[in-house]
Amino acid sequence: MLTYISVGIICALLIFCFLLIGKNVGFDVVFEKFAIIGFRLACSFAILYIAHIIADGYNIVVPVNLFSAVTITILGIPGLLCIGVLTVFQ
Repeated sequence: MLTYISVGIICALLIFCFLLIGKNVGFDVVFEKFAIIGFRLACSFAILYIAHIIADGYNIVVPVNLFSAVTITILGIPGLLCIGVLTVFQ
């Protein structure tokens, strides 16, 4: 399982780098993009954890996993709403 995840992450990073090869960008721009994505991913995990703690009092299980965090990282507030709706109407 871990090998599939690592291969997927490596493929995603390679695709991201290949998209930037055609452009004239420096290392600082690429590093900044990865830092922004990492920060948003960390905030997504924090939001999911807080939602898990709050919803546990109402017997609702909020999944704190990589898929949910990546969904919130990419979509933002609509992603959070999607995870909430899927959790409530599960």
